[in-house]
Amino acid sequence: MDTEDITGKYNLQELSNSDFEIVDGQPEIFGWDVRDKHKNKVGEVYELLFNPDTRKVHYIVVDMGSSDVDLEEGRVLIPIGIADFNLKDDEVKLPGVSVTNLLALPLYEKGRIISAETDEEIRLALDKVEKDAPIKPGSLHVAETKFYGKRTEGFIAGDDNA
Repeated sequence: MDTEDITGKYNLQELSNSDFEIVDGQPEIFGWDVRDKHKNKVGEVYELLFNPDTRKVHYIVVDMGSSDVDLEEGRVLIPIGIADFNLKDDEVKLPGVSVTNLLALPLYEKGRIISAETDEEIRLALDKVEKDAPIKPGSLHVAETKFYGKRTEGFIAGDDNA
């Protein structure tokens, strides 16, 4: 398990409502299209949730209101570690994530407290097998290192008052 203090790990803030900003040289992904493993547009980047102490982004908040597929309107949390960023086309790709996974994710509302239970709900949703897919249940095994591991260099959060 990550050595980060559990209390600090879940001390997440919305980037747009903080005194922080994207670090120079990193992409401003707000408004970028988000695509599932089948290249369907499943929404747009609405917000980023980060820990102000570690300055690490933990989640991308995806607004599914502008999808090309049959998704409910609402916002869901996607762990930053499972996202790939296509800088050429200004889009976020979610390899291994299907509409089935997105529909199983808990909805995010502004100010929602993120906890270990939220992480577990998200892991279970992302581990669901796509409807009619030939993948055995549990074969994705979304581990905590996959959730956060990719972006250890601090994708975000330079203090804009510095």
